[in-house]
Amino acid sequence: MTSNIKPGAVNFTGNKPGAVIFTGNYKRLAKFYEAMTGLAVRFTDDNITVLGSDTFELVIHSLPAEPDVSEPPVAREDSYIKPFFPVASLSEARERAAALGGQLRPRNEEWEARGFRACEATDPDGNVIQFRENAP
Repeated sequence: MTSNIKPGAVNFTGNKPGAVIFTGNYKRLAKFYEAMTGLAVRFTDDNITVLGSDTFELVIHSLPAEPDVSEPPVAREDSYIKPFFPVASLSEARERAAALGGQLRPRNEEWEARGFRACEATDPDGNVIQFRENAP
């Protein structure tokens, strides 16, 4: 089987890898991911916000009938996918996430592998995600 996906390739046609996150409050979640990932707002309307870079696109998509999220949000540990995002500093990401309604786990739960240090987190909806910094 042949694949037309080339790891590390930059696609200049606008068709790039990415993910869609569905939410009842897409404006709040888009603000969180924009601040946490550094991805720029590429498009927004009444239903979606598209954040992106030259190599990745993150779509925050509204689900109008979605129930309100509890405060603080309950971690959705039963998900089958966990996106991860690079950050310059896990400590700074921990503070920024808390200010935006998310949460990184405590420093003592961070771990290292393959040249990065990682920490599990929850976004303002309770989706479990991960942030990674370069390992020293």
